[in-house]
Amino acid sequence: MATNNLKHVGQLINTQRRCVIMFREIPDDVDNCLVVDTDALVDWMHDDVINAVESPGAQASVDFSEFAQRRVFTDGTNMLQSLHARGLLQKQSATNVMMTPNRETQIRLDELNKLIRGETGTAPITESAAPAPVTATTAATGVVDDAQLAQNMLDQAIQYETEAVQLREQAYDLSPELKPRRGRKPGTKVSKAKAPATAAV
Repeated sequence: MATNNLKHVGQLINTQRRCVIMFREIPDDVDNCLVVDTDALVDWMHDDVINAVESPGAQASVDFSEFAQRRVFTDGTNMLQSLHARGLLQKQSATNVMMTPNRETQIRLDELNKLIRGETGTAPITESAAPAPVTATTAATGVVDDAQLAQNMLDQAIQYETEAVQLREQAYDLSPELKPRRGRKPGTKVSKAKAPATAAV
């Protein structure tokens, strides 16, 4: 997909290696992020990740993780879970990531995060109120912890459920006739029971 500006892509400043930013911020640790070193991926995995990043769904997501959690690799495995299981999610300082949305534009991730918070009026992400799932990592290895990843996946599921309820209510407000009536499912017909035939005497 050709595009003038591409979200979620950047470069590690200290090594010049290309990367995809999976999570822009970590809960209660907004100075750090989680990235995938795309230069370290095998060819088929690299192509799958780049194709996913360039897709409209990923470009519409605040964090690439939101889309990666619903995407599968060529081998049929979940993209986010597979990258985690293979130890390919790296914790990096936001000051060490240069976002490169196009060939002419560069901005450090920490500066971009500040701009986003300033434009949207949102506070830094915390564990108790994260608008999008953000995983934490172990300080020693930089590898995502299973329990933390699972908890963030559950948090995302709850967020989706809440959004689904809100969208459903908005749809019913716009078109009340679509709202299911209590007692029976919409579109079902109540059949009248026929009286048993009287046997001839």
